[in-house]
Amino acid sequence: MPPTQRGPLPDLLPAGTRLAKHYVIHERLGGGGMASVYRGEHTTIGRPVAIKVLSRSLCLKPAVVVRFLQEARASSKVRHENVVEVTDFGETEDGRPFMVMEYLEGENLAVTLRREGPLPWDRTRPMLLQLLAALQAAHEHGVIHRDMKPENVFRISRMGSDDFLKVFDFGIAKVLLGDDGNPAKPLTIEGQILGTPAYMAPEQCLGDAVDARTDLYAVGVIAFQMLTGRPPFEGDETSVLLYNQVYTRVPDMREVAPSIPVNRGVEALVRKALAKDRDDRFETAQEFAEALLADDNSSSGLLPMLRGLFRRRR
Repeated sequence: MPPTQRGPLPDLLPAGTRLAKHYVIHERLGGGGMASVYRGEHTTIGRPVAIKVLSRSLCLKPAVVVRFLQEARASSKVRHENVVEVTDFGETEDGRPFMVMEYLEGENLAVTLRREGPLPWDRTRPMLLQLLAALQAAHEHGVIHRDMKPENVFRISRMGSDDFLKVFDFGIAKVLLGDDGNPAKPLTIEGQILGTPAYMAPEQCLGDAVDARTDLYAVGVIAFQMLTGRPPFEGDETSVLLYNQVYTRVPDMREVAPSIPVNRGVEALVRKALAKDRDDRFETAQEFAEALLADDNSSSGLLPMLRGLFRRRR
């Protein structure tokens, strides 16, 4: 049920606002038309937290409230070191839903790519493996992200690496399984298109059913962008982007970035992830990761840990 309006209170929460007795707002970190994200604190234990609060105008739209609730539910279902942890949920005094997440210091991957441009393979690969580890965990819990893109990946310093990644924003996730293990009731209308066009798989562009391979296509787009400096398809026209995702051949990386050497084997892996027909893609995130790890015994950075993680999942 959407909350009842209780007077013309400002949409933004000022510093010092208390939520659910246990939390206090310190400052707004950012956000958009759907929600604002604040830096806060769990006052009982002194733990810093991030608090995402749904915008007041959207609280009057039941479908948006349900989607916000699903984001909290989907995120909390997936407990993994490469997924932002959602720890609590509640309502503000004026009835707006909020979720409490772990507080991270760093930047999203889109900011990194805009600043640094194409990244070398030895830096790209560990990051891709972390995305795949996060997705494998999500898929095992019956959660399809559906909006994987650099803006929804946060880069922090952890475990001796400045490229430790956290996946977040499961706002349009498709939850395939309910808490009882049975198929969950769908929240979207068949044929409805959800996602970010530059990262959407062909079946998603067409409004068809999605599965794990839909997320893997998005990882392929991110890989292409990390290695060349741009996604395979760009443009401001949504209809053109959707058409290209469905019908236009993915360009060779050398066509997009002729000055950047890309190993042919690496390009073949990315192209497989970007296959138009999902049956031609990797079947699982695990399979994609194993292909990225094949024939390489590097012991640098996060690779040993990631290699061991995927071996344990076999």
